[in-house]
Amino acid sequence: MNPYRIIGPAQIGLSGGRTSGKMMHDILEAHDGKLPEDVIVTFQNTGKEDDRTLVFVKEMDRRWGLNVVYLEYDRVYGQAKDRPWFKIVDFETAARNGEPFDMMLEYFAQYRRNEKGAPPILPNFANNLCTGHLKIRVAEKYMRSLGFDRWDCIIGIRRDEPRRYHKMMAANARGTSRWESICPPYVAGVTKEDVAEFWARQPFDLGIDSDLGNCDLCWKKSEDKIYRAIIEDPSRVLWWSGTEEKFGQVFRQDRPKYEHMGWYAERMATQESFDFEPYVSEDIDCFCGD
Repeated sequence: MNPYRIIGPAQIGLSGGRTSGKMMHDILEAHDGKLPEDVIVTFQNTGKEDDRTLVFVKEMDRRWGLNVVYLEYDRVYGQAKDRPWFKIVDFETAARNGEPFDMMLEYFAQYRRNEKGAPPILPNFANNLCTGHLKIRVAEKYMRSLGFDRWDCIIGIRRDEPRRYHKMMAANARGTSRWESICPPYVAGVTKEDVAEFWARQPFDLGIDSDLGNCDLCWKKSEDKIYRAIIEDPSRVLWWSGTEEKFGQVFRQDRPKYEHMGWYAERMATQESFDFEPYVSEDIDCFCGD
């Protein structure tokens, strides 16, 4: 059975990365270019996506006729219970400066202060707020708003990402969610090399170094990749360092603050040939993925 044949209701999570893009192409091909009506394609924008991600999603939508639904977190503390947690935007109106991320952090800061007497927190290994609320919960709330009670969530995870795949299968087995995660590229045996080969044949591409990913300075990235991304565009560090300063917290306690990494990156950029290898550390898997 073709793993790319999707039986609805289903939500295809188009992350804006190359793997989910190839998956989307293969799903369309399996359906002769037209998705079933109850198969919905969504892109959950955090406001911290590299702008090339938004352009890439737009190009896939335009060229392949996906009818992508652009979603953003839109929740304030104390809002009416019947007010949605999300809003629908488009390429032009999608946030580019972290606004959904800011709104989510402010919500939890007020919630913790008013209901727990606790200080604010930033996303961290124990509480992955950004993926959980800006991506997963937003998609869940949208699907429920369409009247679906149960559905499949179609995610671009490759065969060479077994840890991510088995984590999702374990979540399926627990049965605590309204959806079941389905990973067609994993089942089809797709690897990173297959994805690269596919996009090399296409007339358009993401345009981002595959090592850097979509979220501009995601706290899950290894330190050397953070430095590379800051050197490529020093303005990227401003939101991250400003957010740590605003809430008096850090995203990670096992390495320098973003302000300090920005300073280090500035010094590195002045060196003619900097060897990043001594700084390599393991990336952390993220639902945002590629």
